Amino acid sequence: MQLFNVTGIILSYFVNYGMNFHNGLGALQWRIPFALQMIPGVLLLVGILFQNESPRWLVEKNRIDDAHRALATVRSKLEDDLRVIKELDEIVEDFQGQEKLSLLQQLRAACQSKQTFYQCSMAVTLMFWQQWTGTNSINYYPPQIFAAIGLSATSAGLLATGIYGVVKVCFTALGLMFATEQIGRKWSLIIGAAGQAFAMFYIGIQSAVSPAVRGASLTGSSTFSIIRVYLFVVFYSFGWGPIPFVLSSECAPNHVRSLVMAAALMCQWLFNLVISRTTPLMLADITYGTFLLFGACCVLMGLYAVFCVPETKNVQLESIHLLFENGIIKGCTSDRHLSKPYSSEESPAAFACQ
Repeated sequence: MQLFNVTGIILSYFVNYGMNFHNGLGALQWRIPFALQMIPGVLLLVGILFQNESPRWLVEKNRIDDAHRALATVRSKLEDDLRVIKELDEIVEDFQGQEKLSLLQQLRAACQSKQTFYQCSMAVTLMFWQQWTGTNSINYYPPQIFAAIGLSATSAGLLATGIYGVVKVCFTALGLMFATEQIGRKWSLIIGAAGQAFAMFYIGIQSAVSPAVRGASLTGSSTFSIIRVYLFVVFYSFGWGPIPFVLSSECAPNHVRSLVMAAALMCQWLFNLVISRTTPLMLADITYGTFLLFGACCVLMGLYAVFCVPETKNVQLESIHLLFENGIIKGCTSDRHLSKPYSSEESPAAFACQ
């Protein structure tokens, strides 16, 4: 999901960069980029018709045979594979005795114990912190961000924005291929937060010590700040970009997963709106303080990852609740290993959102 998000973002960056050279088009200069967004929407509408239903959703609907076929397809195994049969049995067992819950019933179930409440609230918290990395400030206002650190020409700012998008796509793909499974979710978040904090603090301090002058030539210090923006997105793409989506779906209990994911995405878009509305105000009023604020948030989210996020790499969805049994902090900081029935290529992360 995150990879396709950033792919769409990079396409929009270069469309805007190209349209910048066609000033004679008038209103078409902004209408064309808006119209082009319909193409992926139509492709999504058609493609979703061929998408398999989630095995867990099918079990919840008591369509066990369909769930068996869907699970075998997701795992790229035959239906009589023992690991597929074993996992299907565990999914069925997890749902046994649990009738389909209404939204209000799911809300009550999410609050039935401290452990369950934390499992559910962690998804919302991760999405909250993801937005306060400051990534969408750069996504939505890249020319203004680059102008604030010394790149004032419009075309140059748009080109720098396009390069930012290329870096984001490349390292998101690399992060999903190598970091998520090889390094693990928890360490990806910790390393990502540390790198993002360093980049934001550097930009903020550099902007305070040597403020950019609009219209002036690009200086060496401004060049280093621009490089730090790219460094920021490298660390974001390895950690706080894709990992919150994986952990949100993995840690939510099966019987309330739909409520938890809805709440997590609502939180993401709510603070996406907050960031988009406050960034221009912060850049105008506190200038370099904007970057220091995001740097401080990155430090806090790194500490949150250390003490409050468990490592779920290679842990089956039906076993993740065991990580929280002996207390939140203890469960999230202990080196505890659960069963690993699949290789890293077959990890639940591959289809956790189901």
